[in-house]
Amino acid sequence: MGGHLLPKMAGFCQRFSMKYLLKNLLARSAIFAGVCLLGLAGSALSQTAETDNAKSLLEKVKRRDLDRQITARQTGLDRLAEDLSKGHKEAENMQANIDATGGLLKESAAQLSQLVSQRKRLEEVVELTTLRIEAERLKSEGLQLLAEAQGKALTALTKRAEETEIRSNLGAAELKLLAPAEAAPGTEPEGKDAPPKSRPTMSDLRRKLASSENASANAEKIARDAMRAASSRLELADIAGVKARRKASHMEGELPAIAEKPLDLEEKQPEPAKQTAPPR
Repeated sequence: MGGHLLPKMAGFCQRFSMKYLLKNLLARSAIFAGVCLLGLAGSALSQTAETDNAKSLLEKVKRRDLDRQITARQTGLDRLAEDLSKGHKEAENMQANIDATGGLLKESAAQLSQLVSQRKRLEEVVELTTLRIEAERLKSEGLQLLAEAQGKALTALTKRAEETEIRSNLGAAELKLLAPAEAAPGTEPEGKDAPPKSRPTMSDLRRKLASSENASANAEKIARDAMRAASSRLELADIAGVKARRKASHMEGELPAIAEKPLDLEEKQPEPAKQTAPPR
């Protein structure tokens, strides 16, 4: 029996040691597996936490970037709105300046038109004054020539009077030659002691008469020429006065204050006395 128990005990011990070893191995394996699982779980948890942190950080970064972009966009929009407002204000100011410039332009155009009108009126006044000056100058020259012609006509009358006197003396001398030598009534004969009077001869009287006739004719011709020149100059003055009056009449509606009384150039000019030579 003892012999049979030893192998059984050895087998039991062997089986028991095997079971113990197996249980110990299983326990260790379970522990190791648990430790591994715990490590894996911790690493997984740590990885999950890191992933969550990374995602959170990424989201924060994205949000910050988005906020930065939004802020930049908003700042840009604000600047654009400010620039737009400034542009509207500048446009309004420019429109106001344009309106003011337009008003100044209209005022300047009206002032220019008024100045042009005034210049035109002044030019017309100058033209009218020039015409009046010319008419008055011609009138003055004509009157001067007329005065000279009247003086020459007076000289011609004096020459004609001298000629008439000489002709009268010659007629008286011829009458004495034809009449008897008698004393005129109311006269007394000359005494012997009376000085003889020097009387011109008939030939002397005839020479004086011829010379006086030539002088009278020349004086009358000179007087007629002078009177003709004075009349011509006065006619030019009258024409110039008519032009001035027409110009004044044309300007009367536009410049009533300038249209003065026209020059009276139609004055009656004294005519030279007609000289009639006495019958020879």
